[in-house]
Amino acid sequence: MKKWLLIIGAIILLCSGTLWFVQYRFFHIEPLSKEQAIHHIETIYNGHVTKAKNQGNEYEMLFTRDGATYMVMLDATTQQTTDLKLKEVESKLPLTEEQIRHIVEKDYGDIESVVLADNIYTVRVEKEDQQRDLTLDAYTGDVLSKKDVQPVEQPEIVNVISEEQAMKIALQQLNGEVDSIDYKETEDGGYYLVEIETKNEEAVFQIHAISGKVMSVTWDEDH
Repeated sequence: MKKWLLIIGAIILLCSGTLWFVQYRFFHIEPLSKEQAIHHIETIYNGHVTKAKNQGNEYEMLFTRDGATYMVMLDATTQQTTDLKLKEVESKLPLTEEQIRHIVEKDYGDIESVVLADNIYTVRVEKEDQQRDLTLDAYTGDVLSKKDVQPVEQPEIVNVISEEQAMKIALQQLNGEVDSIDYKETEDGGYYLVEIETKNEEAVFQIHAISGKVMSVTWDEDH
């Protein structure tokens, strides 16, 4: 009887050992190496691993994606991820005016002005006597729109002759002493009234303030 018990026990041990060998040989999963763990995280999260720290059967991983940094725990055997946490978000600053000028000058000509408002740069450029307004994203520098600017017609500069010039014109008509001079403004440029007096005569000359033309002469008949 004992002999049979020993034989049965040996068979059970043999079967157990065989079953363990089969399970280990065909079903045992090797833990991921550090390189494999990094590749696994970068694949499933489409990010870039910046740190991988082994903690027993797990890896503590830091990875970046779209300007944000995350932490996640990865089981090296089951390849399951847990404790995904957002660590920080990159604080992105707008491009400087100097950077915007560098972007624009290469392709669009001389810069006349640069204005930043609501994260949009508006840059006026001039090339071959043609002005154009460009709008650019303040963070990426991408050109959002282009608009040709029609040149503003500058008003013709009108030169008004001075009082001294008006007096000289009047004195050419009547050589005497200037008694008074007054300026009258009108829509067509205005005029001067120059009063000249001599021993025998007195007259008021109306001188056009733009052309210098003598418009009229009024003589004092009582002088």
